[in-house]
Amino acid sequence: MSNGVLLFAFNNSRIDYVKQAIYCAKRIKTHLNLPVQLVTDAIDYIESAYPFYKQYIDVLTYQPAPVGSPKTFHDGIYNKTQSEWKNSARSDAYVISVFEKTLVIDTDLLLFNDKLLSCFNTNEDFMIAKHHELVNLNGINFDRVGDKTIPMYWATILYFTKSNTAKTVFDLVAHIKENYNYYRTVYDIPESKFRNDFAFSIAVHMMSGFEYSTEWPLQLNSDMWVSTDKDVLLDITDTTVKLLAHKSYDYLPVKLTDATVHVMNKFSLNSFIDKEFKNE
Repeated sequence: MSNGVLLFAFNNSRIDYVKQAIYCAKRIKTHLNLPVQLVTDAIDYIESAYPFYKQYIDVLTYQPAPVGSPKTFHDGIYNKTQSEWKNSARSDAYVISVFEKTLVIDTDLLLFNDKLLSCFNTNEDFMIAKHHELVNLNGINFDRVGDKTIPMYWATILYFTKSNTAKTVFDLVAHIKENYNYYRTVYDIPESKFRNDFAFSIAVHMMSGFEYSTEWPLQLNSDMWVSTDKDVLLDITDTTVKLLAHKSYDYLPVKLTDATVHVMNKFSLNSFIDKEFKNE
């Protein structure tokens, strides 16, 4: 297949990422009309729990789950829990994709338009999301990898072709992952957990001659909104999403239309998907 979307989903003890992936694929079919490849270790689970998945997933690929790291997951302001974060398989995307041109997105990305289709009509070998807007404005800064270091790109949305340039990017990300403690020190990253956003940002910085460039990589046309896990998802339609945005010790109601929204509160997202899948 020439063009398609690649998803990764590895469940932990509290969060069903496979369920998110199927719902994400459903929205991909609605707004992008592209084939979807899902990479997961939960083949038996998806076939028993979600037998309707074949309506939305075209290629199901087995891969063992990556080693997880402890993470605190919030469900709004007042609730939180600890579980494993199995989030380090993104560097395998180049090798595992069955497509010539691949769009990689997180399973918690909600699509409400077809803007991402534009990447397939470019001559670029690698593109990544950078520009974003925060749903809440609580002083969180996602602009840089560290307070005084390089600009941050969002591995939430990637595009690549089967090319030497893209292969070099992913090989470099794999190298950074294997030597993450070293690169954490060099790039003054306070967070100890491996994060795809940071690894791809470092790889882009290195491949740009250790300088910031506006010419490469080009940013994806996504207009991405970021909703942190202290926000609460209320409702989703084909065109809009309603949320309660975390604001100090309270919430602010927000409605977004025709957007691309990264929903980090996995619990409220999964609760909504449960209601959606009752009729499947």
